[in-house]
Amino acid sequence: MKSVSQNLSRVTHQIIAKRIEGLLQPGDVLALIEDQTHKILAKALNQALEDELSAALGREPHERGTDGRLRNGAKAVSVPGFFGRLWLRKPVLRSATPPSPLLAALRRSGKALVNSLATRFWLRGTSTRATSEELNRAFGTKLRSADVSTLTNALLPSIEAWLARPLPTDICYLYLDAVYLPAKKLGFTTKQALLVAIGIDSKGRYHTLGFVFGDREDKDTWTAILKDLLNRGLNRHALQLVISDEHKAIFAAVADTLALPHQLCLVHKQRNARARVASKDRKAFMRDFVAVFWAPSRDQAMQALGQLKGRWGSRYPKAVEITESNLDHSLAFMSQPQALWTVLRSSNPVERFIRELRRRLKPAGAMMSESEVWKLVWAVSTEQERRWAGRRATGYAAILSEDQIAA
Repeated sequence: MKSVSQNLSRVTHQIIAKRIEGLLQPGDVLALIEDQTHKILAKALNQALEDELSAALGREPHERGTDGRLRNGAKAVSVPGFFGRLWLRKPVLRSATPPSPLLAALRRSGKALVNSLATRFWLRGTSTRATSEELNRAFGTKLRSADVSTLTNALLPSIEAWLARPLPTDICYLYLDAVYLPAKKLGFTTKQALLVAIGIDSKGRYHTLGFVFGDREDKDTWTAILKDLLNRGLNRHALQLVISDEHKAIFAAVADTLALPHQLCLVHKQRNARARVASKDRKAFMRDFVAVFWAPSRDQAMQALGQLKGRWGSRYPKAVEITESNLDHSLAFMSQPQALWTVLRSSNPVERFIRELRRRLKPAGAMMSESEVWKLVWAVSTEQERRWAGRRATGYAAILSEDQIAA
């Protein structure tokens, strides 16, 4: 049983706690934490600055010296802190105050922290203006939006090395696509093509392989990216299939440079055919379309195509023509292991990458220079590579042995 004094102490603590809890609102708590944190840090650092000057002079604050160097109070200085700028009192002499290594280190670390955060925020998708405003509000700095772009230029040597890195020699499947980006040139904004190559290796792992940024998407630019991939280690003998949309420039470049089977994206074909069919017949037409390209064998696909032509040929000749066009390139995936057909029927892997690239580019607006493009492409690519790590393309688990999966 507790004594009267123990009960009194317990009740007193409860009353005091309730009074404090009632007086402090969430905003007051944050302000209190900020204020007390600054006071504790400032007190410790001010003492460290005093000790540093005493060590430089070789005597304590109230000791007299024979060298004529006299203390002259302190001046206010500031460094970036976790809750805005941290104000300190730097002790000074009447003349020739020695530099403070501690203060220099604090400023370097604060600047390095702000610079690192500015780079990371921008690479994560925050605009340069929003990045500078938020960091200035948090750390009391005077960062400009142009400064954020300058800070990220420190990444360029690493990006150049990344763009020229050797490629895996066991890439089996190559996905190609392009995205048009707004770019500023000579005072006006124009669209420029960014050509993208994604690959899947023999273990089913995805890789971002290469990029070319040019005025337009033509045979020459596609040939340039393919030759760059070959120069960096892409093995045409290991490569089994190229997958892309039905772009004439891609077809011509692949035929001349790689001379490999070329699979058309069936999602694009499906959309184009569907658009030529009346809404009331679309569901039935799509069932027949799927019966062709999702058939378990090429023979069954050809039978399903004959049924589709007989049923819809007179009513929707354009939709049937689209379905039947480039049939060898539309069924090229059937030459590969059946477990992989799902991932080889379409260019979805590279299109998902491009969607992420568009999302990241949206806050940036028009690109001011080619280096801005490469910084953003590098940021998206490295993040995508991190997401791909440890996972395999659909179907590979069914065709790899346990030893290969473990590797």
